[in-house]
Amino acid sequence: MIKDRFEMFNKLTLTSIILSFVAGYADTSTFIGANGLFSAHVTGNFVVFAYDVITHQTASSWVKLISFPVFIFSIIFSTLLINRSPSFRKRINKLLAIEGTLLIVTGVAAIFYKNEDPFCFLNIVIPMMIVFALGLQNAYGRFFAKEVLAPTTVMTGNVTQLFIDITHYFAYDAQQKQELKTKIINQSYVVLPFFAGCIAGGLITKLIGLSSVIFIGILMLFLFKE
Repeated sequence: MIKDRFEMFNKLTLTSIILSFVAGYADTSTFIGANGLFSAHVTGNFVVFAYDVITHQTASSWVKLISFPVFIFSIIFSTLLINRSPSFRKRINKLLAIEGTLLIVTGVAAIFYKNEDPFCFLNIVIPMMIVFALGLQNAYGRFFAKEVLAPTTVMTGNVTQLFIDITHYFAYDAQQKQELKTKIINQSYVVLPFFAGCIAGGLITKLIGLSSVIFIGILMLFLFKE
């Protein structure tokens, strides 16, 4: 029983670390490689769109609005897939395997396709495929919340909780401190990998463009294969 719990904890922690890293990586990659587009935290695109409009940089800002219906379609797709397919409910990593496959396909497409025109069809489709893939991860976090330590795609709530727990840690007695220590460590397993993913995604995408997402796609398939 103890061994089973230990193995489950390792799996829970590893899944949380990898998914957080992937989300941070993907978000930064599309922000750098697709004119300020967020792929994991899509509501952030509303802020960027408003900024573009106010600063009169509207030439390609409408593309950011496309990300929202693409994201919604990804959530609908995930919901129907999970609700109508018993195999997806039993083998939850299938959704992550689809995400990894999409990221690899997107990365390969970006390798063979180079065009500086932001309005070119594939320059819109390629980033939206990443948005769709991260939509699957957002859905995964909702349907299979017990498989991760905390949400892996949006860090604001996690950072808030982390520093609430840190603040409480210095105010509570020893017994409560032990519980808070565990919570702080668990939150760190999500927040810090996300930050690391942002750095890695930014550096690699700066060098090779959106084809960089192929690396996180391979990582996903390797770790979450059935």
